[in-house]
Amino acid sequence: MDSYTNSKIVREFKNTDDFVSGVVSRTYSLPFKWEGTNHLVYNGSLYYNKYQSNIIVKYSFETGSVLAQRALEFAGFHNMYAYSWGGFSDIDIMADELGMWVVYATNQNAGNVVISQIDPDTLHVLKTWNTEYSKRNAGESFMICGTLYITNSHMSGAKVYYAYSTKTSTYEYIDIPFHNQYFHISMLDYNARERALYAWNNGHQVIFNVTLFHVIKTEDDS
Repeated sequence: MDSYTNSKIVREFKNTDDFVSGVVSRTYSLPFKWEGTNHLVYNGSLYYNKYQSNIIVKYSFETGSVLAQRALEFAGFHNMYAYSWGGFSDIDIMADELGMWVVYATNQNAGNVVISQIDPDTLHVLKTWNTEYSKRNAGESFMICGTLYITNSHMSGAKVYYAYSTKTSTYEYIDIPFHNQYFHISMLDYNARERALYAWNNGHQVIFNVTLFHVIKTEDDS
């Protein structure tokens, strides 16, 4: 996808090697322009934030048509509640092992991060969680197993700083150093199939492998 706003050309690559070499296998022209960098390819469709709106569009790569579009009620857009780097990153669409999610902010929640799980077919909101973490103070975020992780900056020295569990509706502040080699992250997403984080870092495409641990609590931990 060209640029972070006001464009509608999507390029497909067969594999990582072709991507690195710039060998395009197919090009798509979307019916509507997009805004931001936080879009999602999921089950053969592209989900993206429609330009200058809080509308999510579902576009089928197979048919080249829009399968659904729906406004995300009250969601800020067009840099109203972007991540700390700006770039019209108000609405972040993502997926993990538990389904499809969207992260955004509203006036009703004082500009703090809102998490909604949405139906990938209809784009209806299934359930919503309001957090107390300022969207503008977040560098980026990603979902793993129903927990939203937020970095405290998009620049060097960033940490994974905050975690909100949708399973328990609880949060905690954490301190996990995040290697930001090229000093400016403008996209960060988790790939559940490959268990890896994909980042766009100051013009560089970076992959972080993720190791997941299952914590077993004993009676002594309670």
